[in-house]
Amino acid sequence: MHDPSREGRMLDKLIREIARSEQQAMEHASREAARLGPVGDDAPPVVALRAVAEHARAMRPRFFQVLSAHELRSQRTGFGATLATLRHLVVDRIVDPERSFRTALLDLRHGMEIVKLLREVARRDILFGVIRWCDDWLGARRTLVARVEAQLPWFAEHAGVAIGIDPAPGSIAPSTEPTETPSTPRDSDEWHTDRTTGDRHDLGFETDVGIDRL
Repeated sequence: MHDPSREGRMLDKLIREIARSEQQAMEHASREAARLGPVGDDAPPVVALRAVAEHARAMRPRFFQVLSAHELRSQRTGFGATLATLRHLVVDRIVDPERSFRTALLDLRHGMEIVKLLREVARRDILFGVIRWCDDWLGARRTLVARVEAQLPWFAEHAGVAIGIDPAPGSIAPSTEPTETPSTPRDSDEWHTDRTTGDRHDLGFETDVGIDRL
C-alpha cells in the first residue's frame, strides 16, 4: 500500500543523515592530523582526508540550495551530530591512529551509500535538482574515497615509527643492550683426570698437588 507520509519521512531522514555525514567528513582531516602528531599535517592519509573535506565544503551550500528550491526541510545540525562529535572527543581518544583512520573511512563509505539511496528516492519523486546534486557529488566523491582507502598501507609502513607512539605509562621498554647468558661449565673445564692414578683434580682451586701434563 502506497504511503506518502512514510516516503516523506524516509526522505527527511536521508537528508538529515547526509547533513550529519558531510559535517563529519569536514572534521576527519583535522582530527586525524592531531592524532598522528608531528607528521600529521603532511601525512598522506591526512592529505587524502583533507581533499574529501574540501569537497564536502564545496558541495554543502549547493545541497541546501537544492533542498530549499524543492521546499524540503534542511536541518543542518541536530542531536545526532552532537552525539557524533562527543564520540570522537571521548571514545576515539583511546583508539590508535590506524583504527581511527579505518573508522573515518567507514564513515565516508556510509556517506556514499546514503547519497546513492537519496538519488533513488529523488528519482522516484522526480526531484531533478537533488538528482543532479547526487550525480555530481558521487562522481567526485568516489575518486576521493578511493584515494583515502589507498592510504591504508601507510600505517603498516610507519607503524610505531613515523607515528611516534609512546609506550604506555608504567610499561618497561625492552632493553637494547646485549645480555650475557651464563654458560654451564663443562666437566672438562673444572676437572682433570690423572690417567696414571685415576685421581681427579679440581682445576678451580689452587693446589700443591702436581698435575701430569699429558
